[in-house]
Amino acid sequence: MSERFDPQIKQLIPHREPMLLINELLEVGQESSVSRVIIDAETPFADEQGVPAWIGLEYMGQTAALIAGYQQREGLCEPHLGFLMGSRRYKTNVARFALGHTLVVRCEQAALVGESLATFNCTITDETGGEQLANALLSVYRRPLD
Repeated sequence: MSERFDPQIKQLIPHREPMLLINELLEVGQESSVSRVIIDAETPFADEQGVPAWIGLEYMGQTAALIAGYQQREGLCEPHLGFLMGSRRYKTNVARFALGHTLVVRCEQAALVGESLATFNCTITDETGGEQLANALLSVYRRPLD
C-alpha cells in the first residue's frame, strides 16, 4: 500500500497510513501547496459510492500541513505541531467524491498571526474536468514542540 503515497509527503508531514489521505505532492512552497488524491476502492473512507465530501476537510488540512513541513525544512519557522482549529465556509458541490476520480487540492496561506495561528484558503477540484468541488478557509493552531 505504501507505493500509493509520494515519499516526499512523508518527509514533510507526520501522517502515515491509514490516516495519510493525500497521494502525491504536486507543488509546495513557503506559502502554498498542491496535492493529488486518488479516489478508488483502496482510498480510506471509500465505499461503493465514493468518499463522503466532508473528508475533503482532511484533504485540505494535510495539504496545508505540507506548507508548514516545507517551512520547517527550510528553517523558515520553528518545529511545531499543527492542530486544525476550525473551518469557515466549507462549501461543496457534491455529497461524495466519486470512485475513479482524481482530486487536486490547493492551499494558500492567507494569514499568519504571530507564530501560533495560520489560516489557509483551500480548494478541491476534479483533475479531469477542472470543476471546483469544494472550498474552505482553515484555521490552524501551531503549538511549538517542547
